[in-house]
Amino acid sequence: MSDNKPETTQILSAAEIEAELKYHGIEIIRLISDKGGMADVYEAWQPSVQRRIAAKRLKPHLATDAEVRSRFEEEAMFLGRLNHPNIVQVIDYSSEKLTLFMEFIEGKPLDEVLAERGRLPLEEVMRIISGVLDGLSYAHERTIIHRDVKPGNIFLTTDHQVKLGDFGIASIIGSEVTGTDTQADFWAGTPSYISPEQLTGAPVDGRADLYAVGVTLYLLLTGKLPFVGEDSASTAAMRLTREPAPPSTLNPMISPELEGVVLKALARLPGERYRTAAEFKQAIDALLSPGRGQAYLQEARAELEKARKASTTEKKRLLTNCVKLSQMALTEHPEHPEATQLLKAADAELSGINRRALLGVCAVAMAVMAVIAVLVMQLSHGNGSLELVTNDAADVYLDGKMIGTAPFVFTNVPAGKHRMYIEQPGFYKSKEREIVVKKGAVESISEPIPDGGTIVVSSAFPGTPVLLDGKDIGKTPLTQKVVVGKHLLKVSGKEMEIVVLENETSKFAF
Repeated sequence: MSDNKPETTQILSAAEIEAELKYHGIEIIRLISDKGGMADVYEAWQPSVQRRIAAKRLKPHLATDAEVRSRFEEEAMFLGRLNHPNIVQVIDYSSEKLTLFMEFIEGKPLDEVLAERGRLPLEEVMRIISGVLDGLSYAHERTIIHRDVKPGNIFLTTDHQVKLGDFGIASIIGSEVTGTDTQADFWAGTPSYISPEQLTGAPVDGRADLYAVGVTLYLLLTGKLPFVGEDSASTAAMRLTREPAPPSTLNPMISPELEGVVLKALARLPGERYRTAAEFKQAIDALLSPGRGQAYLQEARAELEKARKASTTEKKRLLTNCVKLSQMALTEHPEHPEATQLLKAADAELSGINRRALLGVCAVAMAVMAVIAVLVMQLSHGNGSLELVTNDAADVYLDGKMIGTAPFVFTNVPAGKHRMYIEQPGFYKSKEREIVVKKGAVESISEPIPDGGTIVVSSAFPGTPVLLDGKDIGKTPLTQKVVVGKHLLKVSGKEMEIVVLENETSKFAF
């Protein structure tokens, strides 16, 4: 951007030169665009800081609308608070002339780029959409909805930045439709990009913008819009009764994963789309730059295939690797469908192996302990005995009192009914059960203890309570043995689904 004031060329109209050449401390230089139905855009000069800016002035017929004038200043103040690298920044405004003063963009709108270059490379398309979603995420967090996302409002700068412009214009105008493909419709937005809920007058939130991004992505990938009717009204109405053609039918190079992303963004019901712009961006970025996440996913897939052909011992090792790699892939790209599917499959097969192994160990242990019990009973004085078989050491409680550590045969147990449970402090406690010990007999009971792993939980503020599956297990920093499987970890109001692996230590920071 030049530091010198540009030469004045075309300045408004001849009749307006004297009145409009300078206002609000800004000098109007030349008309850049008058194609829009709502506003004209001028190149301008801001003498106070010696820089070029853009001035977007509403059309004269709008300036006479009392409702538009009343909304203008409120919307302009909101827009002035948006400061994000992917949003064209509003610098100032003039209530008198209904003009927004914005940063000057060295570049072109996306619709002009498409007209010049045709279909863009896939990686560039994904980068553009990712930038748009980054800007929308920032705005939505501040309760500002764009309402008119389309290629004409997306700018590509000469230094390859993506800028989303015209924030709030549709909100200011209210009953007008932007763009060149309509003249007298009554929705805030452009018919080709408008969401179904905007069309029907239903409540609108940020997911309406995500629908428009989905339409833009569809166009960039296929060269066509998902819905094209005979006129503006029919184009807008088609999305209430029809589904878009899968983009892969127009461009066979589109992967199933990318097609799924597009169709989810174009879901007719807002609840079936991405919940937030950040979630949509995450799905795009996962396909744009798979990086480590994709590598982890490929390795996890290979380990699972090997495991299904391996012997039991080797199978367990391969399945454990698959679980770890799937978790690592989900760390890079949360909610990735294939990573989630691989994790569930490996976890299920691993659990089956562990259960079978545990039953085998228990069967052998019970047989050995039964022999011991018979010998012990021969030396007893008529009291009953309790044979407790466990796959790991645990404290045994009988009628609320600890009587020793299992696995063991407890002799001289008074005949009759008792309440019993086992416990590994801080890790596992079995349900209390009622048992009956008979005089001169051995009561044999198997109490398998689930496999466990260790979690290490830290937080920015030590002493923060840690909830595991809704139960308070201590405060950060915390090291805790936890039952193998899936759990819900909650710290500082943030929730995370975790998978604990046998004899493994997993670290989680909040």
